[in-house]
Amino acid sequence: MTSGTSRGPENESTSPGLPGSADKDLAGHVDRVRRGYLLVSGLDYFADMLLTVTSVLLLQSLGMGSGAVFALIAAVWIVEGVSEIPTGVLADLLGRRTSVAISFVLRAIGYSALFFSGSVYVAAAGVLLSALGGTFASGALEAWAVDETGAKDPSGLDRLFAQGKIAENAGLVLGTLTGAALGTLDLALPQIVAGLTCALAAVLSLRLMTGRPDPDRPPAAPGRREAFAPRLRESFGEVMTGTRLTLRGDKVLIALIVAAALLWLFRGIPGVQWTVVYEGLVGGNLLVLGAMRSVGSLLEIPLLGWTLSLQKRRASARRTVIVTASTAGALALVCAAAVKEPALSIVCYVCFSTAFGLCMPGVRAAMNERIDSGHRATVLSVASLFNSLFTGGGLILTGLAVGDLGSTALAWPLAAAGFGVAGLWVASLAVRPGTAPTTTTSTTGSTGPQEVRAP
Repeated sequence: MTSGTSRGPENESTSPGLPGSADKDLAGHVDRVRRGYLLVSGLDYFADMLLTVTSVLLLQSLGMGSGAVFALIAAVWIVEGVSEIPTGVLADLLGRRTSVAISFVLRAIGYSALFFSGSVYVAAAGVLLSALGGTFASGALEAWAVDETGAKDPSGLDRLFAQGKIAENAGLVLGTLTGAALGTLDLALPQIVAGLTCALAAVLSLRLMTGRPDPDRPPAAPGRREAFAPRLRESFGEVMTGTRLTLRGDKVLIALIVAAALLWLFRGIPGVQWTVVYEGLVGGNLLVLGAMRSVGSLLEIPLLGWTLSLQKRRASARRTVIVTASTAGALALVCAAAVKEPALSIVCYVCFSTAFGLCMPGVRAAMNERIDSGHRATVLSVASLFNSLFTGGGLILTGLAVGDLGSTALAWPLAAAGFGVAGLWVASLAVRPGTAPTTTTSTTGSTGPQEVRAP
């Protein structure tokens, strides 16, 4: 167990007269994990979304042409896709807390580079370093939260991810609006604020991402620790073998990963075009664009609260939410492309972006139910890899088919049809009972000091 654990022997009750004390300790630990997960998730999104309105404008101000900007974005997808599995293995080896802290440190350096240097090459290096840093947290934070709160209760996972989505949306809204406001003063200012936020999140993740003692895990042998490189090679082979067996033995999980990647793709196509489509309608005002980007996420918060109450009353709530959201989102995107009234088009697009957010908690919960704890971070990284490859490849094909980024006549109706079909497919898979164990540890004890327990 890592040294940052907040529960030691002095906090454990040994009185035989208090049979409920262990349950109370466990409930308190779960509450602390949940709060830590929500706080770190919110800071994660706040830091990233500080740049959503200003990043491309900043790169252009440094002299980067449109072709170079698109090439850099393509490089980001490649870095994220190639790095997903190796960083997922490291998360299972080193521990999820360490992996998340590394993610925030790398992003703090990458974001700050764009503030302190006016060189386009340093800026590009900072963007790529930040992309690499993001993969260290992809799956690891989620893996820690699921393992520490328990993955046996499906409704508990749905609540965890719905609350997590609310925290992410709060960070998204605050980050987008703050970044837009700072950008009106200086386009580079959001970069340094994002770097400082990531530095703070690195410290908080080390403090908050603690684990409870595992009675089934033998204590570490005294003496000098085994060299890291041999442990890495051994663990990489073991984790990859376990991951292959997990995926090979569960066709539903594979289908879920593919279906979720399709949802990300069809969300990404209009996500590239929306600023070009609506820029003229808002007069190029950064604050207005930021507000437009934030409205959908604000709407998700009360709607996610409604889904939580629905889950308490209906066992089939997960499927109902995904089917309703994906169908409504597909119709909204078609309307956004077809209607001539600008204000109505904007409203329809906001509804589409909201629908995607409502689908995600159920998708993530369904995946986690089917993954064993010892390989959770790696399998989730495989899912992120599929998201990156599908979205990156799909956007390249879309760019070849659509000559004008401001034209929605072809891309948006196709994206709407794909989004609706993928949503129905996900909904049918998300309610199938899981087959994988959810509380086991790795195949051996060599996966490192993990804190138990991870689009």
